Amino acid sequence: MKWISDLIDLIFPRYCSVCGELLSPQERDICVSCLFSMPRIEKIHLEEIEKTFWGKAKIERATSYMYYKKGSPYNNLIHNLKYKNHPEVGERLAYTAATELAGKGFFNSIDLIVPLPLSKAKRRKRGYNQCDYIAAGISRATGIAIARDIVSRIKSNETQTHKNREERWKNVEGIFEVRKPSKAEGRHILLVDDILTTGATLQCCAAALQEAAGCKISIFTLGYTYNGI
Repeated sequence: MKWISDLIDLIFPRYCSVCGELLSPQERDICVSCLFSMPRIEKIHLEEIEKTFWGKAKIERATSYMYYKKGSPYNNLIHNLKYKNHPEVGERLAYTAATELAGKGFFNSIDLIVPLPLSKAKRRKRGYNQCDYIAAGISRATGIAIARDIVSRIKSNETQTHKNREERWKNVEGIFEVRKPSKAEGRHILLVDDILTTGATLQCCAAALQEAAGCKISIFTLGYTYNGI
């Protein structure tokens, strides 16, 4: 009931993760003004995102929702998702992003959504895999099914934070294993993650999935760390 929701907002007011202003009852995580001003990925940089994956795995298409730039208040959204025990932020952001992308044909021909697997150690520490929630938001917007049992993370590697490009690639070698290759054969899979930096982890997972015959991979992330902005 609306009065209950209004009472909860009165007792526990909610604030925009970006600007800190009080949210209206209809707003979640981010106010309408900040959502409108969100630094969305420009069309000219979509090719740069896809170039990130040139090399070890063939990627059909790739995109991100927003720029993830050091010092930006919009980074609070991802920070809340990963480190502040607010996985629902990922679901809602991904739903909004997928709704915007659906009209552009990005999800055409995609059969399954696969959230990037988290190691058992990191999942125990965090309590959840944030990529599961990103996948859930996309699935809710598109109706595409989620497959969490196709690929798993068999090694718990060190965090990629503060590593250079070469170190990131070495850090992810052999960390994924395809458990059910038959479910990936002949399928077009959308692999999802929170942040795209060098693409090393995503590309390693994509390469593992493409060991299944005829498997195609596309990529979606919420954020993209582009150094040119």
